Amino acid sequence: MPNKARPEPNIPDHEVLRKIGGGAYGEVWLARGVTGAMRAVKVVWHDDFDDEREFEREFQGILKYEPISRDHTGLVHILHVGRGEDGEGLERFYYYVMELGDDVVTGREMTPVEYEPRTLRSDMKAAAGVPLDTRFCVETGRRLAEGLDHLHGNGLAHRDVKPANVIFVDGKAKLADIGLVALRGQQTFVGTEGFVPPEGPGSAQADVYSLGKVLYEMATGKDRLDFPELPDELPQGGELKLWRGLNNVICDVCDPKVSHRKLSTSGMLATELQRLERGLRHPLRVNPVLVPVILVCAVLVAAVWQFVPMRPLVVTTGLDEEKPFVPPVTVTGLVTVTSTPRGAEVYGMDGLYLKDTPLLPMRKPVGSVVEFEFRLDGFQTMRAGGVVTEEGLVIEPILRVDAPPVPGDPWEDELGMTYQPEGAYHVGTYYVGEIAWMQYQEETGREGGAIAELSQSGRKTRVVLATEDEARHFMNWLTGHCRDGYLTGDHVMEARIDLQRDLSSVNQKWVKKGMRPFRCVVRYIPPARVMITSTPPGADVYLNGISRGQTPLFREDEHLGVRVVPGKVDLVVEAEGFKIFRKVLTLGPDEQWEEPLHVVLEKNQGVVFGLPWENSLGMNFRPVGDDLMVSAWETRVQDYEAYVGDPETEAPEPETPEFQQGPAHPVVYMNRKDAQGFCQWLTGIERKRDRISKNHEYRLPTDLEWSMMCDLTDERRDWPQERDVQEGGYPWGDEDEWPPPDRAGNFSDASAVRDGSIQENKTIAGYEDGFANTSPVGSFGENRFGLHDLAGNAHEWVSDDYNPGGTYGVTRGGGWHSYQPDNLRIAARNPVPLRENFRDKSYGFRVVLAKIPPARENGESFEGPEEQP
Repeated sequence: MPNKARPEPNIPDHEVLRKIGGGAYGEVWLARGVTGAMRAVKVVWHDDFDDEREFEREFQGILKYEPISRDHTGLVHILHVGRGEDGEGLERFYYYVMELGDDVVTGREMTPVEYEPRTLRSDMKAAAGVPLDTRFCVETGRRLAEGLDHLHGNGLAHRDVKPANVIFVDGKAKLADIGLVALRGQQTFVGTEGFVPPEGPGSAQADVYSLGKVLYEMATGKDRLDFPELPDELPQGGELKLWRGLNNVICDVCDPKVSHRKLSTSGMLATELQRLERGLRHPLRVNPVLVPVILVCAVLVAAVWQFVPMRPLVVTTGLDEEKPFVPPVTVTGLVTVTSTPRGAEVYGMDGLYLKDTPLLPMRKPVGSVVEFEFRLDGFQTMRAGGVVTEEGLVIEPILRVDAPPVPGDPWEDELGMTYQPEGAYHVGTYYVGEIAWMQYQEETGREGGAIAELSQSGRKTRVVLATEDEARHFMNWLTGHCRDGYLTGDHVMEARIDLQRDLSSVNQKWVKKGMRPFRCVVRYIPPARVMITSTPPGADVYLNGISRGQTPLFREDEHLGVRVVPGKVDLVVEAEGFKIFRKVLTLGPDEQWEEPLHVVLEKNQGVVFGLPWENSLGMNFRPVGDDLMVSAWETRVQDYEAYVGDPETEAPEPETPEFQQGPAHPVVYMNRKDAQGFCQWLTGIERKRDRISKNHEYRLPTDLEWSMMCDLTDERRDWPQERDVQEGGYPWGDEDEWPPPDRAGNFSDASAVRDGSIQENKTIAGYEDGFANTSPVGSFGENRFGLHDLAGNAHEWVSDDYNPGGTYGVTRGGGWHSYQPDNLRIAARNPVPLRENFRDKSYGFRVVLAKIPPARENGESFEGPEEQP
């Protein structure tokens, strides 16, 4: 944006006193109204926008925000909105008059000459890196989250939530600088580095992420770019529990992966912070996917109950007299029904219309199942529900956009670019412009293209000149943005490069490079259809890398065959214990097979989950559950030597221990990175040998999986540090069985004293296992799963961090030099620094083979071709 010296704006009914702030998106002035009240006035100049539509779009956002702002205490109130020109009638601007925030020093008592607004940034600056009071953080976060929820519920997004944009009015925090507020979904790249989520700005969830980073700075005293680093000192006493709860909330909403964020809406965040304020437990939230299962169970119970003979119940007092049975009072919980965005029609399961969201809380019996259907024009109809608890239930589905191109009608994509119908196509009304290109470059990191001024529809606009290859990459990126709700799988997006345009007015070096303006085009492609059967049946089918189900694969919806994008199709058919079948099919548009393709699979030595199995290195695996195969013993020296000896790897040579080790001993001097490198290598070679599929992977067990191997399943805390309790039993018996019975495992014993490895006072008195140091794997008994050495021999790495700090990992099970009872309990965790050079002569690892959930097709038909940049 230009940085111009501009005249003092003329604001009707206000005396403009002095400029008190400004930036790329406007100036803030201190003004006095006709009543004498002090106000803040923001002025946004037309010439600071390259595109007339962007200026008007921002103005429309403010017009919509004005009445909304005064309906919530968490938002700065807009008192008036207007347009104006400078003194010479040359430059246009719009303005809005706001309530004035407190003075940073004097609060509500302020003088125009010395006034400086109190913002959250000024509070944090005064704290000089010291975390703010935790209760203040929670209260402020809750107020701001409620303000955002009100904003989002009216179809708007803030797009620049940060400490400098939070002001205090009468000592209460409010969201300010609403100059960036716009209709949600407008993803013009605005915002501030570190507060903008990886997926980009413009959405309600992006605002939630930004608020999470604000809370991080408040609660830790650190910069948002330091996330998730913890403060140097944590609160003490009762405040620590509240701080931990707040930290869990921050880690959730600021997770880089959108799919990992459980608190995905501002309403959910506000509710969670309110619970922290009140010291309440988490409410039960039920995955909508489980609701149909629960409903089926409820229906079955009701059906059986109809056939139970009904008669009055009586209770006997023991004095030969009977009294009528008085049923207990029904316990109820509150159910709140809303949606994102608001305004959706809500229907009960009886099909009757209830109200538009949000609905007033309703009471339902605890334990009952509720479900609703949500309908809103431009969005997909969906159902959501859950089980009612005493703590309450909040049902808030995030509705997905449903706005694909309709033949013959104009269309608008996810970025707000418009298209006109042209036969089977929809063609962009204008060339791709500078704003969309900047967003593309910001998100992908790609360079290239050039910006030129060209005339379109009678006025000059800033458009992109790009080579054919650059335009193609842009269209791949745009397709990804539009795939969720704006395009069906039967549509592809392409670039239509204008080779006829007169470019004599632009830099000719660009023209010589083949750079041209281009429009976006959407094309409908009729899908092809295939049918697949196999021997044996029940094999997994992948088309172009996307899981399409299991054989026999016949029908999809009411049509014959499974819909597939025309062209070359990579077919893969897999079944555990059989060789993988691969074939490339060439299919034309609208092609349909009359007979299915039958695939006969050949047996091999591949894994079959649920049965004992030996891999190509001779490592034995045992099933633990349906989707996990666990190595019967710790990774051996010979296994790791195969990894180090592979010429295609750069595996680090392990340090040689000072004691004797054979090929069957557990490899030691391992850090977590070494263990993970081995797992990645083993996954690769076993896939090449068709021993495992692309949906299987070797990895370290998680902390909870390691507990499950020892039959310890009742662990409900979030982090290994919280589960690290010095109680519970041992792998060989109950909690009172100490010392270990003979041959229970390889621990610190008398043989280690004789060898000189360990001092006698650091052994288990009277215990002898026959090994001074490590022992060959499997030298001791197995548990019920067939697993050896879950206590002793080598400390075993798991994949989890010890706590949110990210500086410590976890090993389990103790080692050959362990002698203290607490260190050999099943629940014990050993925190280990994750420094690159930190290794120990007792640290090894055990691997598991796990199923990876297959990538499912997302859409009504098929995924269009997408080239990765």
